[in-house]
Amino acid sequence: MRAQWDAIRPCEPLPPSPAARRRMARGVEFERQVVARLVASHPGACVIIDPASGERTDAEKARREAATLAAMRAGVPLIAGGRLPADEVSRRVGEPDLLVATGSGKTGYRPVDIKHHRSLRELPAGDDGQDQPAALCGTLAKPWREAAGPAPAASARKRRGDLLQLAHYQRMLEAGGLAADDGRHAGIIGTEGMITWYDLDEPSWRTRSASGRRKSRSTMAVYDFEFEFRLDIIAAAIAHLADPAEDLLVVPVRISECEECPWWSWCGPKLAEDSGDVSLLPRVGWRAWTVHRDHGIGSRAALAGLDFPTATLVAAGVDLRPVLAALGTEPGQTPISEIVGPRRRSQVSRLAAAGVTVLADARALDPRTASFSDAPLRDLPEQIDQARAALGPCPAYRRRGVAEVSVPRAEIEVDVDMENNEDGVFLWGALVTDRSGQNLAEPGYRAFSSWDAGSAAAISAKFWDWLTGLRKAVTSAGFSFRVYSYHTAAEFGQLKGIATDLGRGEEIASFLASGEWTDLLKVFGGQLITGGPIGLKDVAGLAGYRWSVTDPGGDLAMVRYDEATGTSDEALAARQWLLDYNRGDVEATLALRRWLGTSASACPSVADLGQGATAREEHG
Repeated sequence: MRAQWDAIRPCEPLPPSPAARRRMARGVEFERQVVARLVASHPGACVIIDPASGERTDAEKARREAATLAAMRAGVPLIAGGRLPADEVSRRVGEPDLLVATGSGKTGYRPVDIKHHRSLRELPAGDDGQDQPAALCGTLAKPWREAAGPAPAASARKRRGDLLQLAHYQRMLEAGGLAADDGRHAGIIGTEGMITWYDLDEPSWRTRSASGRRKSRSTMAVYDFEFEFRLDIIAAAIAHLADPAEDLLVVPVRISECEECPWWSWCGPKLAEDSGDVSLLPRVGWRAWTVHRDHGIGSRAALAGLDFPTATLVAAGVDLRPVLAALGTEPGQTPISEIVGPRRRSQVSRLAAAGVTVLADARALDPRTASFSDAPLRDLPEQIDQARAALGPCPAYRRRGVAEVSVPRAEIEVDVDMENNEDGVFLWGALVTDRSGQNLAEPGYRAFSSWDAGSAAAISAKFWDWLTGLRKAVTSAGFSFRVYSYHTAAEFGQLKGIATDLGRGEEIASFLASGEWTDLLKVFGGQLITGGPIGLKDVAGLAGYRWSVTDPGGDLAMVRYDEATGTSDEALAARQWLLDYNRGDVEATLALRRWLGTSASACPSVADLGQGATAREEHG
């Protein structure tokens, strides 16, 4: 979609968000630091342009191409900030962060990119490396692949975007006769300060073939397909500009990348027209969207109009096509086992459980929903309920089978939320509620924070000591204790990540596995359905909660943290914003679980919505 709209420009593109600008700036600064280290270690290195330079004129691009080509022809061992000669035939341009010459008498160059994220993943203790082979890594002092060796207890992180970018540079090097002549290898320098090398011909990606089966493909194969597809998209877009009767190749589909796409201001309203595109529903990704498209389901209303009982059979793997094909050709009293086949006992039993024991019973099945038997979606019933909830008159519904919404409670309750950036946690917030009637704990909000980089472990240790001390005091007195957070993966990930540094690995693991820490997201999502996103900011309004700060969000919190260092008035204001925002998160968690335990049970059941008149009208 971005390639298409970049060519057509249907509206003014959105500027990058503050969080995106921050991420790009930090990436540029990290690249500058790495290049400075490399140049200091390698006096023979050639820097074509400083990473922080913003000059991108056509004349500058031509100068950089010429300078890069001259340096490569001269055999310069390390080239930074270069621009490869444009590949006019295949229509490629590219600016690899680094070009590293081959060693040991070989010729050519390998591309290396610098990324402000981790490129290694620690292997579990005792891992023999068979499933996750050790990464091939080199140092900045010896950046050549020939000097690399297996990293101890670490495997390579394979980020699709990073590797496709490297494949792009590889093809450009090959087009110019400048690539290494002993295989297609490229590297990523991550925040570990090492070069992680990748074999671009290794089958690393599971993709679908034309037959629908999944097949392992190399990075180069995936790149070649994706690049050619984008060229086709751009060609169609140019033809459409010349003649609007010419069809475009792709249409908008809601995916995770949309939030930061400059063209979302165009696609978003288009997808929301009428009853809304099915991709607006939670967890309806590209594959599910294509299945719905192939079955004539293009909107949430059409999806809501499918038959839930029939969808339940389809999702369970029951092939309803032979059953419906037999209607009108076989006697109605024919046992369903004779139609399905005696060997498919599980399908027969599922049909019987749905009240289909003889062929005549199958008249209750919906043919359009049954047509999904050729590409069964396991969560088709869930998608139908999500569509009905999205179009229903209420903001939330009880899931099928949920008669009353419940929340685990305790006499001492602590709502927890943390704020972090790439360097770790800089703020833990906790809101204590004492329901014991014994004044066991001081109620209210408390924060554990630091505005100095590199103090994440110390802040977490201070928070952990306080939390476990409170827990011990409460449980020793014979009272129950429980911690709540919304989407515990974030908090758990941070605590597990520093467990070894704190020397409390077993203690932390034991607490997190104790059942005394409740994920309120699972409590909400397991009992209620909204037809939309259910992040804390999305659902706190059900409890009537509103944040006191403007634009609350984790991405903006990282931006405000950068402003919070120092002692200026602006820094102090940023700190207060962060404290108020974090307090809002734990207050929202408390308000939401109080609502869940009281008013949420009054939400109607999604089972009562039915297929809906709107859905039936679109159904035809």
